[in-house]
Amino acid sequence: MRIPRVLVIDDDPTIARIVRLTLQSKGYSVVVTETTHAGLKELFQEKIDLIILDYMLPEQNGLAFLKDLRAEPELRYTPVIIMTSAGNNEVVQAAKILGANDFMGKPFNIQTLLEKTMRLAPMPEEEKPEESPAEENQD
Repeated sequence: MRIPRVLVIDDDPTIARIVRLTLQSKGYSVVVTETTHAGLKELFQEKIDLIILDYMLPEQNGLAFLKDLRAEPELRYTPVIIMTSAGNNEVVQAAKILGANDFMGKPFNIQTLLEKTMRLAPMPEEEKPEESPAEENQD
């Protein structure tokens, strides 16, 4: 069983740390980069199961990165959650058109982060031992 790997691209170290620690506490493997350029390098180095992408980044905004990502045949189906403090419906609509899978506002709710992550990059289910018939009838 392979543990899902999440790439967080956010230039705010506090947000990136909270996301990383939250997801790691649930068993995810998490890589954090501050730029889309570094994020793209990670995407080509190792299989990434989910990208959590900030909208406002210094060298390239999240929508431009998403557009580039969807143009890459081997990366176009990688799920993406856009995080934004912009609270702008135009950003959300543009992200939907470009293929974002989900959105989160900043500040964000930890439970919402976990629910969205688990839906787009579910953890593998552990094999459960089967109960013997004798154990089932012991009431």
